[in-house]
Parts: sequence; C-alpha cells; structure tokens
Amino acid sequence: MSEQIVDIISGLNNKAALKQHIYRNTLTIFKELKKCAKEIAEGVAPEVVKKDQNVEVEMRDISEFEFHLKFSGDTIAFIMHTNIFLFPPQHEVTESAYVKKTPEYGYFGMIQAYNFLSDSIKYSRLHDVGYLLARIFVNAEGHFYVDGQRQLDFLYKDVAKNELNHDVIIKIIEQTMLYALDFDLYVPPINAMAEITLEQKNYFNNVGFATGKRLGFKSNGSK
Repeated sequence: MSEQIVDIISGLNNKAALKQHIYRNTLTIFKELKKCAKEIAEGVAPEVVKKDQNVEVEMRDISEFEFHLKFSGDTIAFIMHTNIFLFPPQHEVTESAYVKKTPEYGYFGMIQAYNFLSDSIKYSRLHDVGYLLARIFVNAEGHFYVDGQRQLDFLYKDVAKNELNHDVIIKIIEQTMLYALDFDLYVPPINAMAEITLEQKNYFNNVGFATGKRLGFKSNGSK
C-alpha cells in the first residue's frame, strides 16, 4: 500500500467522517428549525386573522433542505446547504481559543434565511431578489454561530458557549421575522421606470416586473 493511499484512507477516516457527522448535526437542527417555524405560525395565525382573515401565516415544507415561513407579504426561505465550510483564517471563529484548541470544531454546516416578497414566490417571478437575513452555522459538537441583520449580528458570536435549543431557535426565527416586517418595499425612482419596451410590457403581463425590497421594482433587463 502506497504512502498516498494511506493518506487517502486516513483523510476519509478523519475529515470525511467529521464532515458527515456535521452534516447530520445540521440536518437535525434544520428539522428542529422547521418544527419551531410551524409552531410560531400556528401560534400567530389565529391572532392575526381576528383582524383580517386575508392575512396568511403558515409554514410551507418545500423539500428536505428548504421550507418557507410565510407571513402576509413576506416569506422567509430557510435553506440548508449540504456542504461543510471553514471560516477564513482571520475570522473571529477561526481565531477563537475554542477552535484553536480543537480545530475540527472549526468546520460548520450552514443554514441560510432569505427574505422574499410572498408575491415573488406566488407568481414565480424568477428575477426577483431575496435578501439574506441570517446564516446559522452548526459544528460537530452541536455548537453554533450566527451572522445576520441587527441583533442576529451580535447575539450569538461565542461558539464555545452557544448551544442550540428550542428557545434559542424560536428567538432566531422571531428576529428574522421582525427584521423582514421592518424591511419595506421602496418606490423606485421615476426615471428608472420612464420607458419600457413592448417585450418588457409583455413580460410584465406574464409574471410582473422584477421586484425586490431595495430595488423597488424594475423592468426586466434594466440595469
């Protein structure tokens, strides 16, 4: 057996097995995230419909690695990446004593939360933009790190101490919802809509203008 083959076997027995373990951890957390989103939706929906029965709040299961939390005009798409990641060498996670002491704790699975307009999904407006609200990183020990908007950018930075549980997951989802509710759709500058081609008009008839909260909306093909 060559030295290279020995190294390959060693790599598979160590790093590949580690990544598989992290993948399973992340998938377990993702399933719990889905359950918590459903719990929130079922708790909020009855209170919202008391004022307006047309306001929808629900969790939609899309696939093994994606689900949507819809609340009226906003939808947060939670998506689990199937690969495992390392942070860059100078990142605070990589530089932490926790990871320096045990380097395998520096490998993470990743779950992302994107804010889309609900109409973007309903009408399949493929050019519409979603905005990243948060990324949840899970390691082999089940510890986690979050980067994101507002409080989610500073609440969960201590990987050595952060452990995901039901209450923490609920709080993370609630923070993404609060940010999405405050993140409004802007009216675009009038000059951006001053003229459109017949092709763009026909495109609008089929799926609407490409829209995102910070784009306002724009005609298909415009810069």
